[in-house]
Amino acid sequence: MGDHFDRDLVVETSSGTVRGFLDRGTPNWRGVPYGRVEQRFHPPVPALPGEPVDGRHWGPICWQLPIVAGRSPSSVFPDAAESEDCLNLNVWSPGPDPGARRPVLVWLHFGSRAYGAGSTPMIDVWHFAARHNAVVVTPNYRLGPWGWLYLGALDPEFEDSANLALLDQILMLRWVKDNIAAFGGDPDNVTVFGMSSGASDLGALLGAPAARGLFHKAASYSGAQAPMLEKDATEFAEEFLAAAGPLAATAAELAALPNVGLRTVHRRLLKQSVSRAGGPIIIRYGPFVDGSVLPKAPLDALADGLMAGVALLVSNVAEEAGVWDAWGAVDHAYSRVFAGSDQSVSHEEKVEQLSEYRWVGPARKLIAAHHQGGGTGWMQKFDYAPTTNWQTALSYPEVARRPVHGADVASLFLDPEGEVGSEDDRAVAALDQAALLALARDGRAPWTPWSPDNQTPHRIAAAAH
Repeated sequence: MGDHFDRDLVVETSSGTVRGFLDRGTPNWRGVPYGRVEQRFHPPVPALPGEPVDGRHWGPICWQLPIVAGRSPSSVFPDAAESEDCLNLNVWSPGPDPGARRPVLVWLHFGSRAYGAGSTPMIDVWHFAARHNAVVVTPNYRLGPWGWLYLGALDPEFEDSANLALLDQILMLRWVKDNIAAFGGDPDNVTVFGMSSGASDLGALLGAPAARGLFHKAASYSGAQAPMLEKDATEFAEEFLAAAGPLAATAAELAALPNVGLRTVHRRLLKQSVSRAGGPIIIRYGPFVDGSVLPKAPLDALADGLMAGVALLVSNVAEEAGVWDAWGAVDHAYSRVFAGSDQSVSHEEKVEQLSEYRWVGPARKLIAAHHQGGGTGWMQKFDYAPTTNWQTALSYPEVARRPVHGADVASLFLDPEGEVGSEDDRAVAALDQAALLALARDGRAPWTPWSPDNQTPHRIAAAAH
């Protein structure tokens, strides 16, 4: 990326003055604070104005954690600064014209809520601003135990520690509403889109009353898993604390651990989980129905019409569970999920059933609840294996040429007018992005909305040759 400082790209925000630069000719502001973490395991507070922000540099990202034993996350820049006080965002815009009122896209990244960031070499949102006259925001927020460990049932001092990462995201959306016009964006036309865990975070935001009115369109890519119950969040906190011994014996001692200590506890818990399960397993950090941030299950809130005015796009890839072949985990996952079923079915059938159980079924429930509550939604099926699949970058050649979970990331963020990838890659990317952009601009995808009588998803694929 370019690093030419432009002294004219100065924007006044509630966080203070931010000075931007030109990224390949397009205005960009990086590391803009929207909030602060004053105390570990407590809600965020708004950022305060301070010294002018030099927006040429990425802000700190949350501490990165592995999700598979023996593998370290590798989706961020090698020199990224890690910190639990990571509440900052990046903005790209055709120009900081307060009267432009361009559609705003807010990206919630993937990473199993344990790794990833708003700045990562495999995600380049530049073309949305440079080619499509949109303003794009990529935020950082707390991950892993910093954002998702609920200690309220263990110590009343931490009763406000529920769904901290969701509170980070809500604070970020409030900042966008208050400040994005100065960057040329329309605060009344904000589309939140996310993939995998980012999409599941979006699903939780759709059930959060405090998020109502902060975004107006939503696009969920391969992530609609329902939040946990409070008892599950409490049980996980007890397991985390047990794995901390002798580093910490109480919630307060956990809060006082250095960050490397929390990483150590995570790794211990990961190894213990693998040992108990008898095979690969991913620790699931995530939201739960706490009665406050999430007063009820998001599906129930949607069915009650909480977000009826939000246009919703729900997308899955053709072979979601095929990603588990990267870790040799399909057979193990099938035996756990479908313990009483015939284990001799074909590998393809196992992938299909796991995909329905883990991804496609929850997506269908999400859009059905939204429809019941008076909302309008569209479903799509991404059926293509990009040659630029990010799985290759993560050294998973077993799945790099299949339309598995995460394959569509390569299309969402490929510049269709650039030179990277094949002709089919760019053509499919244009189709995939056209649906998102139509949603952001016009509030609808370019095909018939989902209904109980029209449940077949629109297929995104390469044209037949």
